Amino acid sequence: MFQMPSPNGDGKNDVFRIANLTFQNVQEFKVMNRWGQEVFSANDNRGWNGTFKGKPQDPATFFYVIRVAYPDGSTRLFKGDVTLVR
Repeated sequence: MFQMPSPNGDGKNDVFRIANLTFQNVQEFKVMNRWGQEVFSANDNRGWNGTFKGKPQDPATFFYVIRVAYPDGSTRLFKGDVTLVR
């Protein structure tokens, strides 16, 4: 469901985002570092490119919170971790 990030400029998996999004709407998309500092936030599926304040982040484990809404008004929250690889 998620495309894992390996932002090395090869055009493959350079952005962490939800794959195969069809009728869902992303309401919240946040990525935090291991100290809980928010490094990315959006209310769409543009995805995180592995940077914070324009600087590439070192390979590490990051944590995400993604909330999607469905046409019937229900929502689903996804939480987990993702490993940034360069």
